[in-house]
Amino acid sequence: MMTAAQYFRGVVAAVYVAVCLMIAAVRWFHMCRPYDREPNYYYPARLTTTLIYLSSLILLPYVFRPDSPMAWLLVKAYLLPVNLYFMTALILSYFGRVMHWKRWPHLLMLGIPALLALLAIPLLAGRTFEEGVSGYTITSWMILISGGLMTFVCLYAVGLVLQWTRTVSDEEYSNPNDYPVAFARKSIGMLLITMVLLWITALSDNPAVVALVQLVLSAMSAWMLILALHPHRHRTVQEEQEQAPSPGADTDTDGHVTVYNRTLTESLALSILSAISEVVLEQKAYLDPHLTLQDVANRTGYNRTYVASLFKTELGGFFNYINTQRLAYVESYRRDHPEASLSEAIAEAGFSSRTTYYSIKSRLKQEA
Repeated sequence: MMTAAQYFRGVVAAVYVAVCLMIAAVRWFHMCRPYDREPNYYYPARLTTTLIYLSSLILLPYVFRPDSPMAWLLVKAYLLPVNLYFMTALILSYFGRVMHWKRWPHLLMLGIPALLALLAIPLLAGRTFEEGVSGYTITSWMILISGGLMTFVCLYAVGLVLQWTRTVSDEEYSNPNDYPVAFARKSIGMLLITMVLLWITALSDNPAVVALVQLVLSAMSAWMLILALHPHRHRTVQEEQEQAPSPGADTDTDGHVTVYNRTLTESLALSILSAISEVVLEQKAYLDPHLTLQDVANRTGYNRTYVASLFKTELGGFFNYINTQRLAYVESYRRDHPEASLSEAIAEAGFSSRTTYYSIKSRLKQEA
């Protein structure tokens, strides 16, 4: 006979599964227009998200039998190592595709056999654990050890996304909004909070704590779904294909294009710098709020690798150089148009918003 507390935990688990299934359905069937014409580009983690949330069905034994030690082990295995694995898959499937990093599936495939075996342990053990405590204890320790290993993998994924967020947005884009910086930071924040909650449930080994965490995770997952419904990619598919590394480009193990290892003759370097000055300063390309490194390379007619190298070594970096020109233009525009507001000058200079203007101004001032 189950107690009232056990019934309550079963109901909470049912709510958690229902929310997960709702998220899977919405993520698969709902896409904003006109982005639904290119779902693989605007929703790169759509299939991964759907499959991950559908996997919550594995918790049904606990929904119907929250008093079962086998079901409890299944919940523990699902919430710690398996959920950490899923979070790693989510963040890499989205940002790995954004960054054209083709190795992310291979990284995730390494953990699949271990996770399947871990989930199979409480299901295959049968009555062995019910008759004695030794098997239950061994499985619990295996769950914690596996959770520790997956924590390191998850933190590695977080490190990759942070590195991409810090470097690529500066080296490739003149406007932070063209790389999903805000979405990346929110995703990482949610992942780290979830990681802490999962470890609390694992270390407490308390069904009441698990029930509370499941309610919190349900709310957080629903919020992330709302956040992800509208695409966070601002360029078109054609522009992104032009921005992607060419097949012959040098690429390191983290998916970054190596752009600073080429030797340029002095005459070629001067020619490229002159072409950059012509495009950026004389043609005022910096007024384009979505100007990218690839755009400048295309307009100069020189190889993107060489252009990137000179921006880095001679001009202080693409992001800093372009936005320094924009800041100067704001001042000159206000001098030439005393009746204009600051917001008007900021928009004319190519900044996406006042917030972006103040943020970039403060950052460049600190780096000066």
